[in-house]
Amino acid sequence: MHDRLFTISESDFSSLNSNQKRGLIGDFSGTGVVPTWQDTLNYRSAIYENFNHIIPTNGMQWLPYQNNGPQHVDAAIQAAQANGMTVTGHAVVWQNPNWPTPNQFRPAANPDPQLFHDALVSERLGPAGIITRFSDAGAGPTVLDWDVLNEPLHVTHYSDVFVSAGIYPTEKHAWADFFIRADALRPDANLAINDYNILNSGGDAAAMQYRDLVNDLLVLGAPIDQIKVQAHMDRMVSKAELTRRLDILAETGLPIAISEFDMRDDANQISPANQKQLFQNILEASFAHESVNGFSMWGPWDPAHWRGNGPLFDENWIVKDEASAWFDLVRGEWMTSLDDQLIGVDGMWDGFVIDGTYDFTVNVNGQSQTFSGFALNDDAAFTLTVTAVPEPSSLFAASLALLAVASRHRRKSPQVQTCGMKR
Repeated sequence: MHDRLFTISESDFSSLNSNQKRGLIGDFSGTGVVPTWQDTLNYRSAIYENFNHIIPTNGMQWLPYQNNGPQHVDAAIQAAQANGMTVTGHAVVWQNPNWPTPNQFRPAANPDPQLFHDALVSERLGPAGIITRFSDAGAGPTVLDWDVLNEPLHVTHYSDVFVSAGIYPTEKHAWADFFIRADALRPDANLAINDYNILNSGGDAAAMQYRDLVNDLLVLGAPIDQIKVQAHMDRMVSKAELTRRLDILAETGLPIAISEFDMRDDANQISPANQKQLFQNILEASFAHESVNGFSMWGPWDPAHWRGNGPLFDENWIVKDEASAWFDLVRGEWMTSLDDQLIGVDGMWDGFVIDGTYDFTVNVNGQSQTFSGFALNDDAAFTLTVTAVPEPSSLFAASLALLAVASRHRRKSPQVQTCGMKR
């Protein structure tokens, strides 16, 4: 999500000219759309209503964070957390030779390797760096999920410089050290590696290469907590192919998150009908897989999307037909919501629901009480005690027991899913 678009006030928005308003959405795809104030409200509603996790996409990158500071990122994270959402810090180290690397460390500047390394550690991986600032000990809101190393299979500028200068013996030693430094500062955080063209590949070789890289880093002592798999899709991939590649990554023993999902249609790579099927394939493969515990998409709305093809909404905020699987499955079938369920004379309710975190509202003799935050990750029984005094004629005791039986096929809920059941 775009951090400033997510939090800007109406008065600040009104003070911007057209170019500045376009800047709020990035306009990476060159649509030329100038967002209205209503678009900002729709954008926030789309995020709050569809997700329980956000990723500020640019504000925490090295160059923009260095240039702009944390003001807008802080506001976005605080707004999200105030609404019960969690946050990913993206990305601590992204070795791209151009953006978001500061100009003085790009190849054209022929940077001094030791100064380059010292700056990376100081600003990104050190006690005064970004991951410390966004911690309980820092000045910013605490972020517990971090993409520590982004796209090492594809961009290696930093480690190339450091290895050539003898700072590390190999690139993998450099990458392992990034994780070791991050863990020393943030042992409380989930530390992830993130890369692309794994699920989207024409075969399984990329998944094997990614698995082997992660295993090699683990051997070198890298405390990797999670494998993230970017899902920028530009080809049709079957559910069986997706599952097979997830199985390969799961051989590491680490949990997996699908990150950055979107689909490319700017050069007619995937037709609308195929996009619809692909969306369903990747959701079902992810939800059914025992190792997958998160799913994120890379922006929901066309004009604010880097490819101009947000998975959910077109320019006018109309839900796309391609998005039907999201609303039918994630917002429908997999988000169990049951109303007016009758309790037996023994005070018991027995039902079948999808794994997740549930709220129960129990009505006894016209009085209502809500019980929140019950995690169902396997078969489980809960006793819910109603504090209201029953009427003398009531057959109910003050203690009310409810039994909820979780789905056997699903052990963990994706981060995008917030399940709620009203009783």
